[in-house]
Amino acid sequence: MRRTLFWLRWSGRDLRSRWLQVAAIALIVAIGTGMSAALGSVSVWRRDSYDASYALLNAHDVRISLPAGSSLPAGALEDAMRELEERGVVTTAEERLILPTQVDASSGGRTILVPGVLIGIDLGAGGPRLDGIDVTRGRGLRPMDAALPGAALLEAHFADHYALPSAGTILLAGGTPMRYVGAGYTPEYFMVTTPAGGFLAESSFAAVFAPIEIARSIAGSSVSNDLVVRLAPGTGRRAAAADIVEAVRAAAPGIAITVTPIDDDPAYRGLYGDLENDQRTMNSIAYLIFAAAVFAAFNLTSRIVEARRREIGIGMALGQRTSAIATRPLLMGLEIGLLGAVFGIGVGLLIDEGMRSVFASLQPLPVWQTAFQPSTFARAAAIGAVLPLLAAVWPVWRAVRVRPVDAIRTGHLAAKGGRLAPVLQRVTAGRRSLRLMPLRNVLRSPRRTILTAIGIGAAITAMVGVIGLLDTYDATIDRGADEVARGAAGRIEVSLSTLQPVEGPTLGAIAGAEGVEAVQPSLRLAGRLGEAAAAFDVVLETLDLDGAVWHPTIEGRVDPAGATGIVLARKAAEDLGLTPGDLVRVSHPIVAPGDETFRRAATEMRVIGLHPYPMRNFAFLDTSDADAFGLAGAMNAVHVDPAPGADADTITRAVFTLSGVASVQPADATIEILRDLVSVFVDLLRVVEIFVLILALLIAFNAASITVDERAREHATMSAFGVRTRRILAGITAEGLVIGLAGTVIGVVLGRLAVGWLVSGAGEELPDLELFVTVSMSTIATAFLLGVIAVGLAPLLTARRLVRMDVPSTLRVME
Repeated sequence: MRRTLFWLRWSGRDLRSRWLQVAAIALIVAIGTGMSAALGSVSVWRRDSYDASYALLNAHDVRISLPAGSSLPAGALEDAMRELEERGVVTTAEERLILPTQVDASSGGRTILVPGVLIGIDLGAGGPRLDGIDVTRGRGLRPMDAALPGAALLEAHFADHYALPSAGTILLAGGTPMRYVGAGYTPEYFMVTTPAGGFLAESSFAAVFAPIEIARSIAGSSVSNDLVVRLAPGTGRRAAAADIVEAVRAAAPGIAITVTPIDDDPAYRGLYGDLENDQRTMNSIAYLIFAAAVFAAFNLTSRIVEARRREIGIGMALGQRTSAIATRPLLMGLEIGLLGAVFGIGVGLLIDEGMRSVFASLQPLPVWQTAFQPSTFARAAAIGAVLPLLAAVWPVWRAVRVRPVDAIRTGHLAAKGGRLAPVLQRVTAGRRSLRLMPLRNVLRSPRRTILTAIGIGAAITAMVGVIGLLDTYDATIDRGADEVARGAAGRIEVSLSTLQPVEGPTLGAIAGAEGVEAVQPSLRLAGRLGEAAAAFDVVLETLDLDGAVWHPTIEGRVDPAGATGIVLARKAAEDLGLTPGDLVRVSHPIVAPGDETFRRAATEMRVIGLHPYPMRNFAFLDTSDADAFGLAGAMNAVHVDPAPGADADTITRAVFTLSGVASVQPADATIEILRDLVSVFVDLLRVVEIFVLILALLIAFNAASITVDERAREHATMSAFGVRTRRILAGITAEGLVIGLAGTVIGVVLGRLAVGWLVSGAGEELPDLELFVTVSMSTIATAFLLGVIAVGLAPLLTARRLVRMDVPSTLRVME
């Protein structure tokens, strides 16, 4: 016991003598382990938060919807569930009335006109019992609100997007006023989707909740058209769906219904669907940062121990056992690792809190859980704790393998510069020694120089990798924005509620609306490219490929040679292995002659060119090829060119009120959706970026500080011969600049490769997006600023030690 305490006291003295360097290395380990644990926990946090949020609001298991325009008398749908409740299949069933509408939330001279739905909910007995609403501002709906004129609650994503007040008045279709009293989140709109399949649609779609009595009053009939159901625990949703279909059809023969388990709800699939792919990207970033941290900690710990080589030689000369000689440095390495693990808990908690705030702001939910994950942290901490110990083994092993007198030698007597230093001496013969000393110091200890440069390069690699991924996202979105911005400035896109003839009155009415300069009709249909597992969904847009208002950029355009021509995104062509001139199988809707209903068909179309829009889900055909769908002369969308000086709000209001218009939005709305799609990853990376920069600065400072300690006797000798402190500092700084430059070059090159590696992982997470690997000049400049200047100037932080250095004590050596 006494011997153990002796070693602990002695190692404690060693730690105190280099406490600043020890603390910095421990923080490096802490950032690596804490960041690894945090990024490795993202999917756990998200899944736990989704589960808790759905459970808190008692989300439905199955939803039953009637077709548009269909309804049943109030109570009929709930009555149909009675038998299933008696059989223990269903525990709760609640009717709703959902009405499509238009929402006018304009105020203060700002036009806000979007399509939406009015959802009538049952507030009796403390309802709604299913799909509750988490009120985030204002107040929730109360049973007494059923007797008030037009009481309502807004879906919070829409209200937050437009920064609407907590209470106010909106208008529904037909000018019906609704007084909303607050805003909140509900499970069906944790991620806002539209009936047409749009997602992240908070800017272009509004859900309004009201007592079901008010909704029925607006509908003019006491009916329901929607039912949400909660199943008994352990009941399979798919199996129960079949029983529910049978029960509803028995109660209402001949009526068409749609039964949707919550697993197929768009918001549910959007939240849960990509958790594993998302986690792979987070893991890739975690591995990169962790590798940089542990390598730097390994290198720096090794250098600290190597600086004690002379003490090891003295111990061997005095006849100490090898085990006793090795104990002190090995114990010091172990204590650095353990200290890093302890610090890592604090860093991990700090990162957890930062990520929780990012998640809560970008993907609001009633519950966000970012609890510290001990098992995930333990795996990273175990490696982080052991590596400094292993780092101490190498220099100790090297020292005890040589003669004591060789281990005792210090400075230039111990350095082995290989063939580089003599070459430099011959080339620079006759030049002033002090000016050449920094370069000679770099070359005379090539192993140490290379390891230091690689250690700095590891930090720069992590930094360039993370920031380069941000650059890649920005470049991808900017490229999409450039494509959308082509053609008419301020272009507006109008979606129609139904198919309309191009020669009909709708196009003319839009063209004659206030502020409209020109219009260009188009036809948008849902399709699918490719076959089997490689196939994916696309939007097929038929328009004039040489239209004046807008048309896509077409690269490598070829003649269709009599086939139906299609322009694919470059990403789509790459995924399907196609080039211009090849044929691609396209599944699409078609209307047969004399028929008014759609059926599915498959057509071999020729790829006549590629467009640069980064999302692969957009494909274009010329208007002359609309016959492929049996819809020649039809349209369901219009591109609008605003007149010079026309106000976008004026055009929106004028066009939105026209018959048959479903929505009006700026053409760059798709770009905003794209920004929202990647924003959660970008903001997470912003948090990561801060800690990566701190990591790089810590490595730079520690490398410089250890160098000053290693050269203490040299600096004392120079001071004894009258060399001024500022000249010594200039030499140390120059040496740091050389090593920093080498490390930065290594880091930038490896960082560029790391960006490509990270992008390949992100490509699995965002398969529909073509990411353009980019490392911006600002990122490279930041890397050089940090790697060269920070490393070069870090020795200035040691100026106080040089000024206060006791020259005689530093030079006192027992040989």
